[in-house]
Amino acid sequence: MSFFRVDTTGDCSLALKGGKARPIFELKIELDWKVEQPIENGKSLLEVKGQIQVTDFSSEDSSAPQMKLICDNQLPAGATPAFKTLMDKLNAAVKSHGQPEVSRMLAEDFVAELMKQT
Repeated sequence: MSFFRVDTTGDCSLALKGGKARPIFELKIELDWKVEQPIENGKSLLEVKGQIQVTDFSSEDSSAPQMKLICDNQLPAGATPAFKTLMDKLNAAVKSHGQPEVSRMLAEDFVAELMKQT
């Protein structure tokens, strides 16, 4: 899984509370993703694309970013039913593994890096 476009909107600042800096943020993020799977004994690649929309990610509850997964289910011209089956499996893998990993990266990695800035 790779990302080829990331669009972030929102606010982020540092507040002082009890003499200690504390990050405050409220962000919305759109991540365009793709997954490539070799097919036909590696002669071709099946590419599935979509978007993960992080609709609410804030310092008030940074452990649970609100997300929506969008999968582009458009089959290539001339695709057989086997392509549809594989595409469905790849989209399911993004839902079961990719989306939770994005959530973890935001809740843990992003917040940890932000705290280092204080």
